[in-house]
Amino acid sequence: MIGGLSMTEVIIILGLALLLLGPDQLPVLAKSLGKGLRELRKATDDLKGQFEQEIARVDLEPPRMIAPVPPPPPDDPAAARAEARTAAAAPAADDPAAARAAARRAAADLKVVAPDGTVPKP
Repeated sequence: MIGGLSMTEVIIILGLALLLLGPDQLPVLAKSLGKGLRELRKATDDLKGQFEQEIARVDLEPPRMIAPVPPPPPDDPAAARAEARTAAAAPAADDPAAARAAARRAAADLKVVAPDGTVPKP
């Protein structure tokens, strides 16, 4: 059984190929098919070897140390509130949630003004 085909199916396929291509083209086709399969095997072996090298490199690297957590500041509620206000007033550039919250606060402070020539609704 070759690739899920029975021997009868393989013989029929080879017979049709011989009839369609002729005895001159069949060896050329088999040669090019062999070259293609060889290149495919070479590429997959190269990819597999590179993958295994990367896995071995990652396994051999020394583990990275995690920086210790600084001790908590002394209990000073006024300083904590001031720090929270400063952090809320100037959101970090790499924190999209804080930037969205600051944009919402700024949008809430905006006043809607009617365009010229229209009467605002009370």
